[in-house]
Amino acid sequence: MGMKHKTFPISALAAVICLFYSGRAVAQLPSRAEEALQVIAENPDRAANNMHSYEFKPLVDTRTPKGYKAFYVSHYGRHGSRYEQSSSFSRAALEGFRKADSLSLLTPEGKDLYAAVKAITDEHEGMEGALSPRGGREHQMLATRMARRYPSIFNQKDRKEVSAFSSTVQRCIISMNNFTSALKGEDPQLQFTFTTGQRFMEYLSPTIRFSRTMAGPAAPAGRGGNPQAPQGASPGGRAPQGPQASQYDWSRLYSVIFTNPAAADEVINGREVFIRSIYSAGGLCQDLDFLGIDIFRTYFTPEELTYLWQRQNDMIYGLWGNSLENGDAVREALKPLLRDFVEKADAALKDDSKRCADLRFGHDTGVLPLASLLGIDDPDGNRFSISNAHDYWFAHERVPMASNIQMIFYRSRKGDVLTKVLYNEQEVSFKGLKAEEGPYYKWNTLREWFLSLCQ
Repeated sequence: MGMKHKTFPISALAAVICLFYSGRAVAQLPSRAEEALQVIAENPDRAANNMHSYEFKPLVDTRTPKGYKAFYVSHYGRHGSRYEQSSSFSRAALEGFRKADSLSLLTPEGKDLYAAVKAITDEHEGMEGALSPRGGREHQMLATRMARRYPSIFNQKDRKEVSAFSSTVQRCIISMNNFTSALKGEDPQLQFTFTTGQRFMEYLSPTIRFSRTMAGPAAPAGRGGNPQAPQGASPGGRAPQGPQASQYDWSRLYSVIFTNPAAADEVINGREVFIRSIYSAGGLCQDLDFLGIDIFRTYFTPEELTYLWQRQNDMIYGLWGNSLENGDAVREALKPLLRDFVEKADAALKDDSKRCADLRFGHDTGVLPLASLLGIDDPDGNRFSISNAHDYWFAHERVPMASNIQMIFYRSRKGDVLTKVLYNEQEVSFKGLKAEEGPYYKWNTLREWFLSLCQ
């Protein structure tokens, strides 16, 4: 008899994740706890987790094995930086500010912060979930780097076809448009086909079903392509479940924004709820950079941001990472996407194929689970308990806006094919899988392994 699944609304996420916080230890793994504070101090925008805009890092390509030339790329990319999917992220903050302002409890800094949160919220009117201008630029730059990094793929006389599939969600379609327009600018001779439709959503934006028979309690299901099912960034913007008393000493920030913090407490419905709502607005500043607002750097210390970052980081890992509790369900959902990579590669590798690129545009619910299935969502291939994730795994690194996985195919004159996999444009290796040289694997080796993962 097949395994029965029970699905849960994603709004139950916070309550479910709290059940995982049992203090389980991860044996003998080097903790990155101190590093978390350091990397957020270096760039406070990283505290936004999967709302963090794409952070370009210098590219280093291992020398291509002699006699091989890149000829085909297969790609899956998350949409670029976007607006939040609902203006509810700032509700608690605006309500608290309004009440405090009516009692003349705001300092000049408090008034400025109130105005900043309101400006971010106002900008969302009629734009909820839409791609931001920065998100468009991210995909333009990704495409331009791809074309210039692998010119042999796009300058082939007999391979000019580029196939592009997108989630039905608008921000993904517009990301696809920005990406392919930039490719077209690099080579006007490229020939594009564009496809979107509900038929393709099960692999472009998979539904993850967690079972009660899995390790740990049942977790929520959600489809990234559904505008009513928030895509991971929203959980951090919600008020915490349970008691509303603050879990952190916010006296420093309160003394900056309120003339009388004690009086402010009388009209604000819990410091934790209020501050996390401000934090959610602050994470959007980078995605809406044209507003010129920077809440994180102006009002928060790195220590405060690290505290706020931690819970959302762990939630994201629990939803779409390779966690001990839910990783099996996450990987199961991505089998159709990995199978699509194999099938499209098989077609492109035929001698009569005109295809030089297969492009897919989706969500964090695709790219991070795909990395989990491939065992690359942690650089060393480790798995963690959800409650320990923040000590080892950082969402801003693994699934920022426009995060992507690319497979680059190389062929020799003899027809042998090697493949290199990139995660956010960086070369990766596969634990326990023999490489031909450096990060280059025989395609037949990878293909066999990919198909075994799809069983």
